[in-house]
Amino acid sequence: MFDVIVVGARCAGASLAMLLARSGHRVALIDRASFPSDTMSTHFMWQRGAARLHKWELLDRLEARGCAPIRKITFDVGPVQLSGVGPAVAGAANTYCPRRTVLDALLVEAAVESGADLIEGFVVDELLWSEGRVVGVKGHHRGHAESSNSSLRARIVVGADGLHSAVATAVGARAYRGHRALTGVYYSYWSGLTGLGASFHARPGRLILVWPTNDELTCIYVAWPHEEFRQVRKDAEHNFHAALDLVPGLRDAVASAPREQRFVGTDDLPNLYRTSAGPGWALAGDAGHHKDPSTGMGMSDAFVGAELLAEAIHDGLVGLRPMDDALADYQHHRDVLTANGFELSLSTARLAPLSTRLEAFYRIAADQPKVVCQIFGVLGGSIPIGDVYPGAQQPADNRSPAY
Repeated sequence: MFDVIVVGARCAGASLAMLLARSGHRVALIDRASFPSDTMSTHFMWQRGAARLHKWELLDRLEARGCAPIRKITFDVGPVQLSGVGPAVAGAANTYCPRRTVLDALLVEAAVESGADLIEGFVVDELLWSEGRVVGVKGHHRGHAESSNSSLRARIVVGADGLHSAVATAVGARAYRGHRALTGVYYSYWSGLTGLGASFHARPGRLILVWPTNDELTCIYVAWPHEEFRQVRKDAEHNFHAALDLVPGLRDAVASAPREQRFVGTDDLPNLYRTSAGPGWALAGDAGHHKDPSTGMGMSDAFVGAELLAEAIHDGLVGLRPMDDALADYQHHRDVLTANGFELSLSTARLAPLSTRLEAFYRIAADQPKVVCQIFGVLGGSIPIGDVYPGAQQPADNRSPAY
């Protein structure tokens, strides 16, 4: 009998399992994959995500595995370019772009070191219920017949198993706020591009991200409007390189460098919040809240949410608060903390032309390092957009920032 079963062992799930195990709880961390292994990701970790790793004493370990800090980012909106980084957050001054093969394995190791029981290659087939509450999971090991099912029981089950969460489906978690998918994306990795640095290039109808990552590779990401993606995927490589032409010199630089892996892409990028707490269950990470990856906030949000959920579950397990009340508070606090990022992601993912007003603002800001720092703080989710951008509305209802 476990205190908590966490289904999904990547950013949100492994972090949550680690924190709960560090608090003395018995945790089963299960995943259909084994580690290290890859998953789709924008890779980017803003300062508020790095701050959690620093707090958990894992940031130095990440750097030791070949993930160098990014100390400057170019924000290129066509007629204007800004360079800098956002303000430090709780001791973390830099951003990072880790491969998920590295980051997820590091977090899983930390969870196991903290006392969590890792069960790899385990596929959840159904949840176990008793008197209207989730009390465990039933599943099988990958590669074995479903007839060889085994059961695990716990006081609470957490689904950290991604956008298409089996736990969310089983409990009937509903999406109570959302917006259709706005983009489709492809990315891959190149060697020999170490001089490019980190950059964000916004063009009407396109978004191009260039991020240095582990093993001296550079990850390059292109986003198109969702309605164009069916045509884009007919010749992904040609359309990818055509998009790079929008950034002077980038296509030629990439053409002269070896591509080290296949293109990875998807247009399955809905924007939503799901009910994330109920009797005996909770959702973490993309299972409960998913948004367009254009702002690269997913991993940082996963860490923030894991910390909130770990505190709520701990309080419920030790009797500081009724468990159901603690979980409901977690969902509310998560929604408040991610509201700005949700609206900013919707606005960015529309890939709209730069307005005259925004262009004027960026031109003035380019000569003011403190304002540039604040702009990167907005992009990274550590500063509310209304505190920096003139005339921007704070998130309310389902509105996007208006300029």
